Amino acid sequence: MKLKILLINPPRVDGYPVVREERFEHKDIGSVYPPLSLLYQAAILKKNPDYEVKLIDANGFNLTLNELRTDIINFLPDVVITRCGFDTQNQDLEILKIAKELGAITVLRNKIISDVPEIRDEILKKEAVDIFINSEPEAVIEDLINKIYEYKKQNKLQNNGCMFDPKADIAYYDFNFLREVKGISFLSEGKVITTQKTQEIENLDELPFPAYDLLPNLNCYHTGVLSPPFALIQTSRGCPFFCTFCAYGKSKYRVRSVENVISEIKWLKEKFRIKSFLFFDDTISLKQGRTEEIAKKMIEEKLNDIKWVCCTRANLVNFDMLKLMKKAGMVEIAIGIETGSDEIQKNIKKGVTLDSIKQCAKWCHQLNILFYALVIIGLPGETKTTIKETIKFIKEIDPFYTQFCFATPFPNTEMYNYYDQNNLLLTKDWSKYFPLSEEPVIKTEKLSADDLKRLKRYAYLKLLLRPVYLLRQIKIFDWKWNIKGFFKITKRIFYALLNKPVR
Repeated sequence: MKLKILLINPPRVDGYPVVREERFEHKDIGSVYPPLSLLYQAAILKKNPDYEVKLIDANGFNLTLNELRTDIINFLPDVVITRCGFDTQNQDLEILKIAKELGAITVLRNKIISDVPEIRDEILKKEAVDIFINSEPEAVIEDLINKIYEYKKQNKLQNNGCMFDPKADIAYYDFNFLREVKGISFLSEGKVITTQKTQEIENLDELPFPAYDLLPNLNCYHTGVLSPPFALIQTSRGCPFFCTFCAYGKSKYRVRSVENVISEIKWLKEKFRIKSFLFFDDTISLKQGRTEEIAKKMIEEKLNDIKWVCCTRANLVNFDMLKLMKKAGMVEIAIGIETGSDEIQKNIKKGVTLDSIKQCAKWCHQLNILFYALVIIGLPGETKTTIKETIKFIKEIDPFYTQFCFATPFPNTEMYNYYDQNNLLLTKDWSKYFPLSEEPVIKTEKLSADDLKRLKRYAYLKLLLRPVYLLRQIKIFDWKWNIKGFFKITKRIFYALLNKPVR
């Protein structure tokens, strides 16, 4: 018998695309990413000839739940594997209800939820989830599915050679056979059983390249700057820093070899004809000299005709590194500014000075690299004065664009405890924990929710309506860029005025 495995990236939610990855688990605006985590898991499972593996990206290809239901019924899987966004749990779990009705074993992963056992256990008790993955999924999935396959084979033999009935009520499964699988939780006799966590994958070169061949094409993926065909490339995992607001930090940093990264870029270019990609690392430039080596190899291999962007910390770049990255094809770099207040920078344990941000911005302007600033409003200690300091600071460094989001204390962060203990949380309705939302889930000691909303709108308009800023967006010999940019900026101003979600 073959085990039929279906990996699903659930549909968009409320019209928003959703990113469901190990370092980003909520709705987004303006970007659609391929489901990298599921693609990696699919690539691992595809190696086994006893498995029939299918992947559906309902988010990327904008499929409805009804369209997805039809696809699930047509495939009739033995196992369904999915991820959920933290703010989209309710909608995302609908696909597992469909799968359970068809007799499939259901598997779920969410990094934030795995760190908060009370939320995870509640899901296992109330939702259509059989198995929750608590550890890095690529380190768990092979052993987990192998055990399920062996269990199914035994069932077949115990039933005089009859195929296991795919319509059987999944409640009859005894998941105690999974007790030896590390890094999971499951329900047994009304109790949640949690096994020992597994070690993270140490040698990332051992991972196969993501199974992009399971997707119809890469033409639906893009960012605000990069056009399709577009891919995600992760050259490292983990972030050792201790920012109090981050749900994904404080984790072991591991890297792929430069040769392995270059091989993947060449493979994506030759097989999928990608025109752009995002280096999907938390901090790509953490290991000294490595980013420069990747850039040099890209230039040597003539891969610098592909446009790319990345995200890192301002204190981990230098002029020569940025110059080399641009030559290798980088067009934009996103930097976490968070705040223009020295005091709040210290409160959130960011470990980056305002001077290092200024220097990074200066280099980007000199090299004509698009500098994307990420700012958080409502961090611990925030006041009207500190927000005005941030606006003044942003004007000084003059990014290509600034994204403002409200402080969103996910329940696995140090910052969550601060808001909770000081009665500053406005809700524990996780569906509202969308950083780009028009409604904050917190207040500060000095600012109400209405104050934060008004000041966010004020910040956007103060920056977007500057004549100098608007003039700098114009490229004299690129009218396509100018027309596209005009509509984007107009839309952002319009949304800011109406207090709607904006990126």
